[in-house]
Parts: sequence; structure tokens; C-alpha cells
Amino acid sequence: MRLPSLDFAYDEPDVGYAKYRLHFNENLFLPDEYYREVAAAAEPWELRYYTDPLNRRLASVIERYFSLPEGSVVVTAGADDGLRLAMSLALHGGWGLAVVEPTYGMARVVARQVGLRPVAVPLGAGLSLDVDAVVKSSASAVYVCSPNNPTAHVVKELEELAARFQGLVIYDAAYAEFAGYWAPKLYEYGNVVEVRTFSKAWGLAGLRVGYVVADKRIADVLRSLSLPHPISALSAKVVERALERGRRYVEQSVAQVTEVREAVAPRIRAEKYVGPVNFITVHVANAEEVASALDAAGFVVRTLGGKPLCRSCIRFTLAPMPVMEKFLKALEEALNTGRQ
Repeated sequence: MRLPSLDFAYDEPDVGYAKYRLHFNENLFLPDEYYREVAAAAEPWELRYYTDPLNRRLASVIERYFSLPEGSVVVTAGADDGLRLAMSLALHGGWGLAVVEPTYGMARVVARQVGLRPVAVPLGAGLSLDVDAVVKSSASAVYVCSPNNPTAHVVKELEELAARFQGLVIYDAAYAEFAGYWAPKLYEYGNVVEVRTFSKAWGLAGLRVGYVVADKRIADVLRSLSLPHPISALSAKVVERALERGRRYVEQSVAQVTEVREAVAPRIRAEKYVGPVNFITVHVANAEEVASALDAAGFVVRTLGGKPLCRSCIRFTLAPMPVMEKFLKALEEALNTGRQ
């Protein structure tokens, strides 16, 4: 039997927990008190049974919490599963996919895994999005992330894109809480699938819970593409508890991220992307060498070599200032070594 090429596979090294994990953009500002508050397990009997189909109970809780229309939320196994559903919809619709680059690497990976062959739409001068180019392209679905990873900027043309583009807009809102809550509500355009997550600002990456928000017509189709029980009873209960009791912790952590970002960014003597997110992307001469030096110092960062507008970059997650002081010293040493 001839197997297909796996050039779309995603290889994530296991770095463990002994070093500072600054490569996943996890929320490192939430206190232990928050996790003790929300980590209430499900009732023992609930572990015997499958969850309610499509985790509709949690979907309803999310809809009420965020004042979303009934039937607009589909629960997913993390944001990546939300991307898979949206891109599966694009595939079944026979649509070509444009990906606004540079952006989150898994978008292209997931697209290829479901059978799409994405084409790149590069950001222009000043990180602007050429909406005319997208509208006139042959693609009938487009992926865009805002605030964008790795450029950290808010895509100001996003609403114009939703209004003018006749196809499906897959909007990755993973970092939206760091920039403030959603306004305008793009799902109201009827052609937008907003992919959201509890892994970033809510600090619950280990639960693997995301959700998509879409016009009910689209949401119904996405539900038909979903697995019947996308997340566990434990994950659902913890997210419910977080929505019930955790918002003040999340809002405080977002404010702390902003304070640290404003303190750290001016101290990095290199070209960089800084914006309303919990990471900073830095242009360096040799990303692999700098990342290796930082790893030796106990810090794991993300290398972004080869991406448009970021041919040799590292990206690091913001952490509380005691950690950042150590990191900045290690980064300066790594950069100085590279300049010699």
C-alpha cells in the first residue's frame, strides 16, 4: 500500500518542565489560587459516562457568559480543533484557502492535513492587509489571525475583510482577550468563523478546550463535522468553574502582562514586533544560535526562521518580572555573542 507523503506533519519537541517554557504563549501570570479555585473535579459518577453530545451544556454556558446568540457556539478540543472544523468546511465547500502570512504555523499544517493546499497572502507595508488582493484572489476562504502571531499587531482591516469578502473568513482570535474583548462581533457578518480558546488568557492550555463562534447556519454545519464528544467531563467542568469564578484573575493577569510588556520591550536592543499580546518577537541574526544559547541558559523560545517578514526571529512568552530579568540578561548575552 502506498502511503501519502507526511510533509504536513507537525513535530513538537518535548521540552519538559525543568526550564522556563517561553515558547507556547501560555499565561504565566495566573496565580495558584486561580487554579485551586477552578480545578473542581466532576462528580465521580460523571466519569463513567460520555458527556452530553457535542458538549452542548458548556456551549450554552459560553453563549450566556459572552452574550452570544443561542446556537452560535461549537465546543472544540482546543483552538486547533476549531481550525480543523472551519478548514474542513472550506474543503467540503470546494473552496481554496488563502492564509495571511506570517502567522500561526498550525494554520497551514491543519489546512494541509484536511486536504487543502493553502496559498499565502503576505502582509504589506506597515503590516497592512491588502483586502483588495484577497477579494480578487481565486481563494474563497481566508485565514487571518488578530492580534496576529508572530507580528503581535491587531489587523485593522479585519472588519472590512468580513464585509467585502464573499467567501468564508476563518478568524483566529486566540489572543483577543489581551487586546480587549470582541468588538465588533464579526460572526454577525454571516461568513465568519471566530476560533477562540481557553488556552491563552484563561490559562487552561492543559484542558484543550476551545470553541468557535459563527452564524447559526454555519455553526450547525460545523457541529455536523465535529466529533460527538470533543472534550472530557473534567475539562468542561473546569471551564464552567473558570467562567463562574475566574474572570477577575484573568483580567488581573492581562493587566500584569501589559505592565511587563511595557517594561521589557524598550530594553531589547533589536528590531522587534510588540503589541497587545503576551509575547514579543525579536529579529536576530541567527535564530537557531540565539535559541540554543537561551536553551543552555534555561529558557525555551520559539524560532521562526523562514516566515515572511521574519526570516530570522525568535518569539518569547512574557513572564513575571523576576523571570524576565533573568531572561533579558541571557538574551543580551546571546545577542552580543551573535554580534561578535
